[in-house]
Amino acid sequence: MSAATLITIPAFGTVPATAQTQQAGTVQQAQSAQTALADRLTGRLGSRQAGAYIDGAGDLVVNVTTAAAARQVRDAGAKARVVRNGIGPLTDSKARLDRLAGTAGTVGLAWGVDVVSNAVVVSVPQDDDDAATRAFVKHARSLGRTVTIRRVAAAPRPQVGPGDAIISGGSRCSVSAIGVKGGTDYIVTAGHCTKAHASWTTRDDQTIGDRDTTSFPGNDYGTIKVSNGSLKNDNAQLTEVGRPAVGAQIQKKGSTTNTTTGTIRGYDRTVNYSEGSVSGLIETTACTQPGDSGGSLQAGNTAVGIVSGGSTGACRSGYQSYFQPLDEALQAAGLTLKKAGTPTLK
Repeated sequence: MSAATLITIPAFGTVPATAQTQQAGTVQQAQSAQTALADRLTGRLGSRQAGAYIDGAGDLVVNVTTAAAARQVRDAGAKARVVRNGIGPLTDSKARLDRLAGTAGTVGLAWGVDVVSNAVVVSVPQDDDDAATRAFVKHARSLGRTVTIRRVAAAPRPQVGPGDAIISGGSRCSVSAIGVKGGTDYIVTAGHCTKAHASWTTRDDQTIGDRDTTSFPGNDYGTIKVSNGSLKNDNAQLTEVGRPAVGAQIQKKGSTTNTTTGTIRGYDRTVNYSEGSVSGLIETTACTQPGDSGGSLQAGNTAVGIVSGGSTGACRSGYQSYFQPLDEALQAAGLTLKKAGTPTLK
């Protein structure tokens, strides 16, 4: 590379900027009008709601448990959907399952509140039929109508593969975002990448820097402190950080599958990788494959998350992918997203 090497989100762009008022260690959330309305309505309705999402027509739908709550939603300009399970029973069932995360029978399984299904959906690989898995599934079903078992093609796994993008020890990961702290740039990527390797280079063997923070399992984020002053780290179309509504259209960008698209299925997923359990993840339908780990989940100009893992093999209907929320990673590392034109220390 030239002296002004550009570190980008692999093959497609670079990283988001935040508002000038953002302080180190804080993340300014971007909210669409629909997301803001959903937050107001669900907050006002309390136990009479069961989440909100964007439907196929692009309209905001709020799940409610009473006719009176439905009228409030419609009066506010959103669609109301009367469901059986309120948010309280759903979150209680998920919490009960979370207490068993990482135990025998849960490896390869994932679960979370699916507002469209109005249930805690437990994803179980179709080939998992050992005694421990059967016992866990039986326990999950004993929680009643709040839980649905869904058989899926394969278990999710953290995705690291050989190749280019950001490289260390023969493994390849991808860049989600570039943060800044104290005038120094930091690459934000997956924690299972930075846990495995300390020193990182570009695809053409230019030094990037060394691991600064890692959180995996439990979370899945890591940062690399950029020590090479010749690297020019710039921001593309992403201008804010946020969490779009369930059902929103998103795209994922990574160094294996480049750009793929899909929708957000839900937040606060618990995923039981063989390396350990990770909670608080975002589930989407966008294809991810090994080497995409650490890549960028986006919605328009909003940066949303970091590729954590997903099903391996063909990207078929019903694909599941999982992402670490970017706002949480920036907050934990004390970073802000680098603004276009921000100088860094040399």
